[in-house]
Amino acid sequence: MEKQHGGVGMVKKTTDTVRHAEQLAKPGTGIRLSDVFSNGLRLEASSYALEARQAVAELRACPYPLKALLGENGLCQKAHNGTRFSRVYVSEEKGVPFLSSSDIIGLRPERGSYISRTRTTKLDQLLIQPWMVLVSRSGTIGNVSLASPRMAGWALSEDVIRIMALDKDTAGYVAAFLRSSWGRQQLIGVTYGSVIQHIEFAHLRKVLIPDLPVIRRIAIGRAFVDAALKRDEANNKLDEADALLRTALKLPSIPVTGKESIVSKIRLSDWGQRLDAAFHNPTVRWIEQQLQESGFPVLPLADKQLTQSINAVTKFRKRVYVPKGGIPLLSSKQLFQIDPIEVKGLAKGAHEKDLDEICLTENMVAITRSGTIGRVQIIPKYMQGWAGSEHAIRVIATDNVTAGYLYAWFSSVYGQALITRYSYGSVIVEIDRFMVGEIPVPMLPEVERNAIGKLVLEANHLRDEAWKLEQEALAKLRLEIEGAEKWN
Repeated sequence: MEKQHGGVGMVKKTTDTVRHAEQLAKPGTGIRLSDVFSNGLRLEASSYALEARQAVAELRACPYPLKALLGENGLCQKAHNGTRFSRVYVSEEKGVPFLSSSDIIGLRPERGSYISRTRTTKLDQLLIQPWMVLVSRSGTIGNVSLASPRMAGWALSEDVIRIMALDKDTAGYVAAFLRSSWGRQQLIGVTYGSVIQHIEFAHLRKVLIPDLPVIRRIAIGRAFVDAALKRDEANNKLDEADALLRTALKLPSIPVTGKESIVSKIRLSDWGQRLDAAFHNPTVRWIEQQLQESGFPVLPLADKQLTQSINAVTKFRKRVYVPKGGIPLLSSKQLFQIDPIEVKGLAKGAHEKDLDEICLTENMVAITRSGTIGRVQIIPKYMQGWAGSEHAIRVIATDNVTAGYLYAWFSSVYGQALITRYSYGSVIVEIDRFMVGEIPVPMLPEVERNAIGKLVLEANHLRDEAWKLEQEALAKLRLEIEGAEKWN
């Protein structure tokens, strides 16, 4: 019996030793009482995050004085997050385009929903002004965007803080800093909340930013401004391609159905071995009828005149990540972001056999296949060699111009309806590469197809130039903060 108790005691002693070792291995920090008072008596650990404190320590070691981001003596004096309001969605004619906090970092922010001009209280507080710095403040903290002229007059969720700078170059500099690790860690460090995290614009008074010489600050800020203008130009070209496609096909606007139920009959020859109602959507059948009446040939996407291959990721299961470097792995959501954050890096050596499947290539057309179905992206040059998750199907067109044309068709309202009709599943919907291969594509005359495709390629090139401008500016900012050799 004594031997048994001794065994239990030995186990308990060993367990306590392991627990103590684990506690010693965890990072910790000492907090002064003055820090607690200056931090509004906040006691949660996230308010004293090690990463944020390290970021501030590195900034204090840089060769320039620091200023508060916001405040009377700060780099910016005004900020707000709009106002809470009841969302009344209306048609495009009666409303204002509305963006959520996740839309602000999109490569092509979509005007998918509209809120009422007359029934939205304090609408003026929700509208975007050019060159505001936009920061997401709820849920995902620290998404940062520089509001371009294209976004002016659109409404924005109250989950986004609007920072007003004195001029657009200063706004560009602020956006650049907040996109850096020093800015982002400080934003994350002032969050509060357990399930859903938040920050308030008042917290920005605690965020410190280097006060660089004016000429260097302007150089960094102007690069971000020029990048935003290039993305505007790119999105205008995509809009032009969409308008040219509609005009060439002579397709009328998709009819808006009311709340009344629609009963539709189908012939046995049209059932397509699918009994789910979504596949036989009356809107999709109307689009197919319009395509038939247009007089243009219609080919399935899998036709060799359009694509070399339609690929899905099938073998990529076990993943090996590295803390720094590696192959950037984009989720289906990150494929559509200006500068994806929290991107995981894959170990290169461990994934050599996966590269053929997972790598992204310039002008590849990616179509999301799981969860949110049918979002379409044409991969810009700077993503060449990055990896994408299994949640996007890869379409390899016969040539680059055809890839541009396919992107224009699939991103149109008609193409979107034709993609989503194939989705199946109840909780999480899916499509597969064989279904994607069946999607009809109208074959306009070659001259018109080329004109549309080239507009898309020009837009993709502008996206690449915008990315390079921002990355060069961030590299210059990094050199200044780290006190390295100065750039010219």
